[in-house]
Amino acid sequence: MKVADHFYVYLWDNPRENNCNTVFIDGKVPVLIDPGHLHRVPNLKERMIADGVDPEKVKVVIVTHAHPDHFGGATAFKHAKTALSLQEEEFIEKVAAPMYARQGAEMPNYRIDFYLQDGDLILGKHEFRILLTPGHSPGGLSVYWPRYKALFPGDVVFSQSIGRVDLPGGDVKALQGSVQKLSELEVDLIVPGHGPAIQGASNVLKNFDFIKKAFFGAM
Repeated sequence: MKVADHFYVYLWDNPRENNCNTVFIDGKVPVLIDPGHLHRVPNLKERMIADGVDPEKVKVVIVTHAHPDHFGGATAFKHAKTALSLQEEEFIEKVAAPMYARQGAEMPNYRIDFYLQDGDLILGKHEFRILLTPGHSPGGLSVYWPRYKALFPGDVVFSQSIGRVDLPGGDVKALQGSVQKLSELEVDLIVPGHGPAIQGASNVLKNFDFIKKAFFGAM
């Protein structure tokens, strides 16, 4: 679904199967954030084509973290460069492969072309800010797009919830720090890794306040 100029969001709303939300940002360097499960990529591509977007245009795939429902589909975009954090690649090598096997998924034959870290990222004419936000996963990251005050936090925060920390590499204290870090941004729209988007600055603030009180006891 087209949200604004160059900005497309594909929410996953099939309750019968888990998959992540995906963001596509068009431009000189078209970027896809979190392609989802590999076997669900054909559905994603169909939705992109219906919006007049050619999936073959994607030049960069950013992965917020390496769980199968976010990272698996990266291999379907072999013509694009794949990026995540260095910490998350270390996690892949040590932990993710057994996790994929437990979920009945095959570890993708992945290739990481460049690493992301805290700081600015310029792709074509679009300027983003990368924030390392561990907790749900050791090397998880979030993408902030100042142009639209839009935040793509992966599985750090959802609508009135947070990412689970009971999977390998989960850390509740690290997640609390990541939530605080994101709450300090000026945000009008959150597109989380799963579930509905959170729209409007006041709703975003209310959501962060709810999460801090409900999950971390912050007053």
